[in-house]
Amino acid sequence: MLPIVRSAAPRLALAVGFLCGAGLSLPLSAHAQDETTTSPVSYSSEQADRGETRYARDCEDCHGDDLRGGLIGGPPLRGAAFEQKFANGAPASAMFMFMSTMMPPNSPGRFSPEVYADLMAFILKENGFSAGEPLPSDVEALNNLIVEK
Repeated sequence: MLPIVRSAAPRLALAVGFLCGAGLSLPLSAHAQDETTTSPVSYSSEQADRGETRYARDCEDCHGDDLRGGLIGGPPLRGAAFEQKFANGAPASAMFMFMSTMMPPNSPGRFSPEVYADLMAFILKENGFSAGEPLPSDVEALNNLIVEK
């Protein structure tokens, strides 16, 4: 026989208890299916080439022609400063989201996701990352790529 519970708080506690108990009885393989695999970040040479062209046109004034900082004061996108911020084992989505929501400062998000992926490919190339599979332009896929040398 089930208990009759009239108050909302005890009903909630009872429901949570049933749900927790049900979750504990699931086989371990059901929990393992939720885990995603990660891979090292990569990009295609074509993406990096397109990104280099776009960078020269839209980013070079702030970040410099060598990505080490420009005349207008944009931070370096190469070397130790870049590696500490973005190449420390973080998901590639962190760098992509920063770029696509904050850059360029006068019009954040004005480029398409594909253009941001091209720019990111160029920056990765200039920081010594290897070309390979194309860099995705959607955040969900970028969550599974790790930026680490």
